[in-house]
Amino acid sequence: MSNIGLDIAASGVNAAQTAMDTIAQNLSNTNTPGYVSETANLTALSSGEQSGVGGGVAVASVTQNNDSLLAANVAQTSAALAQSTALQQTLQQAQLAFGNPSSSTGLGADLSSFWKSWNQLSTNPTSQADLQAVVDSAQTVVTDLSQASGQITAAYDNASSQLTNTVGQANTLLSQVASLNNQIIKQGATGTSVSALSDQQNQLLTQLASDIGATWTASPNGSVNVAVGGVTLVQGNWSDTLAVNNTGTASTPNLQVVAQSTNAVLNASSGTAAGLLAAANIYLSPSTSQSTSTSQPQPFQSLLNTVASNLANLVNGALPTSVPLFQTPTPGSYTASNITVAPTFAANSSLIPNLGSTAQTLAGLYNSSGGPDAAWQAAVVNVGSQVSQVNNQVQSQTATANAAQQNLQSVSGVNQNTALVELMNFQSTYQAAAKVITTVDTALQSLLAAV
Repeated sequence: MSNIGLDIAASGVNAAQTAMDTIAQNLSNTNTPGYVSETANLTALSSGEQSGVGGGVAVASVTQNNDSLLAANVAQTSAALAQSTALQQTLQQAQLAFGNPSSSTGLGADLSSFWKSWNQLSTNPTSQADLQAVVDSAQTVVTDLSQASGQITAAYDNASSQLTNTVGQANTLLSQVASLNNQIIKQGATGTSVSALSDQQNQLLTQLASDIGATWTASPNGSVNVAVGGVTLVQGNWSDTLAVNNTGTASTPNLQVVAQSTNAVLNASSGTAAGLLAAANIYLSPSTSQSTSTSQPQPFQSLLNTVASNLANLVNGALPTSVPLFQTPTPGSYTASNITVAPTFAANSSLIPNLGSTAQTLAGLYNSSGGPDAAWQAAVVNVGSQVSQVNNQVQSQTATANAAQQNLQSVSGVNQNTALVELMNFQSTYQAAAKVITTVDTALQSLLAAV
């Protein structure tokens, strides 16, 4: 009897031990973010003996159970969900400016009180107290408009601030990916496993997809090139730096994310940054102009401005031209943020004899087709519809992203039940191989004792 049996059995012990070590690594990292499970790949060995007996078993490699297509799908669906979620959260904050249309408080209710005050004045047009009530109710409406405009501005400022923070985080991640690229290339060249580094790399890439809609391509050496909308941001150990620029004006801003090395604009269609850019540049823009496109959402501020403009033009148009109730720093350009009540209106005694029929006319303009009430109701419906659409997107994309994650997890994740079964199988293999070693050794010892 030769040592072939001992060598074969020893190879079985070593291979089973490596396989059990790999399973132990998987089980230990069941809940580790970004971890990709590993498999010890076994291969049969040839001994070269004329007898035809093999040479045992060896671990050919330990590989990660990664699926690039499934991983890319997770990144894509996560980025789409992040874009919709960022937009949803921002719009929901801005929607608070429009309140509940059926509420007994707020702009809708205060507009109703405003018209009622005109009706009261029409019954007693010489009453200074009733005239003051008109002015007071007008001031309440103006305050409502100003506060609503301020809430939308606050939502815009918050979106802008979040965008800056998101871009700052992305810069850190881009730098880390470049650093990992360098480590993976160097460590891989020595034949050392880079699995742990690849796990970190995958986690960073998924976060970059979620933050800025990044995509990437892998190189044979394990490094990745990262890009957004065709603009390269990471190549090898080099990474670019992003910045948020405003290419518009204070009244009509246009926020953009640019790569500082080339000043190229990142045209991302997904990711948190894309959602925040849409919120700031489209929905919450301070611009006073409305969109002329039926497919383009109406900016929330412009909807409020329509209410202010309709209110001022309707009321002032019915009053003596020399004594408007509403005024603005820019004549004829009424917005929710600049409309005010003329301070001298209530003190103008010349109005009193002339307000009887005018007050009755104004009282009858409640909810007229071209009035502020109709504009307000349309604004509430418009905003509610836009937010509802985004809510539906988030709900649909959440289901899609969860399904993509589950598909990847079924391949790359750690299934504890399966791992434990495999562990028991390799334990049996280890014990069997060890038994062979004991048996062969006993036989050899008996043979030597008999000589």
